[in-house]
Amino acid sequence: MSVLTVTLNPSIDRTVTLPSLSVGEINRASQITLQPAGKGVNVSRAVHAFGGETHALFIGGKLGESWMSRELDKAGIAHTVISFGDSIRSNMTIVESDGTVTKINEPGGALGKAELEEVKKALSSLPLKGNWVLFAGRLNPGLSSDAYAELASFVKSHGALVAVDTSGAELTASVQAGVVDLIKPNHDELSELVGRPLTTISEVIDAAREVIAGGVSTVLCSMGADGALLITANSATHCEPVEKVSGTPVGAGDILLGIFIAAGTDIKALESAIAWSAASVPLPGTSIPTPAQAGAVTVRTREDFDRARVLVEA
Repeated sequence: MSVLTVTLNPSIDRTVTLPSLSVGEINRASQITLQPAGKGVNVSRAVHAFGGETHALFIGGKLGESWMSRELDKAGIAHTVISFGDSIRSNMTIVESDGTVTKINEPGGALGKAELEEVKKALSSLPLKGNWVLFAGRLNPGLSSDAYAELASFVKSHGALVAVDTSGAELTASVQAGVVDLIKPNHDELSELVGRPLTTISEVIDAAREVIAGGVSTVLCSMGADGALLITANSATHCEPVEKVSGTPVGAGDILLGIFIAAGTDIKALESAIAWSAASVPLPGTSIPTPAQAGAVTVRTREDFDRARVLVEA
């Protein structure tokens, strides 16, 4: 089974490491990493590292498109580029030595109905039936909040399994479309989706069940230091690393989702996904860990767990 990722708003991610950020002054970086990114692209990179089959479809731009394509070629990741506009956005993550992370994300180029039709045309030339199609990231300026729902309905009509990883109005619209099999919100995004705060594991499960009752089959909810929950209509499984990990969690949720799908979307897949996600946290930028690095992470999986546990990041 292949994982096709769709990234309408990709980015070239620059991670700058420095001792401390002095606002209003000249800062000198001690390390810089540059990586092809955007949530869907990150998922494809993770699936490929895991050994799964993937294809990354993304909207390009005159500036940055060739660089991103070359990087994916070097990594051996199959991809399709839809050329549009002047440039791919550039996002910056500033990491200070005390662990403080500051992100500056550009909005990306504006898209409209014509570009969505080009995406559909490109999708129709790829094998959809029986494969996963993931729509990931915040939508570009100019697109209505139901853009993912429209694209999800299109691939669903061609026999695809559909995953969505976004937030806000576009996540709400996707869920309400009734064609999504899997969503991967973090607990804040899930809280926004159901319209109330979620401070305990029990509250996360209840919120996920509301979403499932609306037509989504599975909710994979990432909870930062509290691990992740895999929730269906009839089960809830909690998984977390045995040892606490520290570092920069940028991209860790994308890796969680990519490995979960590539590994089979079951409890064993959840364990692999947590290990790979945790292994990425100490790495620079949106680096993908190696199988050996992921294999060094021990995880704990429970179906009988403390549902009253208060979330660290609530």
